[in-house]
Amino acid sequence: MERMWIGIGMITFIVATVLLSFVGPHMYLRKKKIVDERFNRIHHLGRSYSWFASTGIIVIVWLLALIVFDSLLSFFLITAIFVGHMVSYIIGAAVAQSQN
Repeated sequence: MERMWIGIGMITFIVATVLLSFVGPHMYLRKKKIVDERFNRIHHLGRSYSWFASTGIIVIVWLLALIVFDSLLSFFLITAIFVGHMVSYIIGAAVAQSQN
């Protein structure tokens, strides 16, 4: 029972840290009026390049899992990561399309 509470505490701490690391700086930058069109353009391009790079890395690891490892578990796990990656892209594209 004690381990369960430690696990819940660790997950809560990790989620809070991730949220604060993304939301906190953005709120600070908005308060200082640093967020403008140039800032948004640079970050949109950076996320786009990062998306293409992570897609390429997933595909390379996917192929390595097929060729190198005997177990199909690694292939199915990487397939699940790839599907999640693409579904999140579809959702993000739909949200961006609805805002424009």
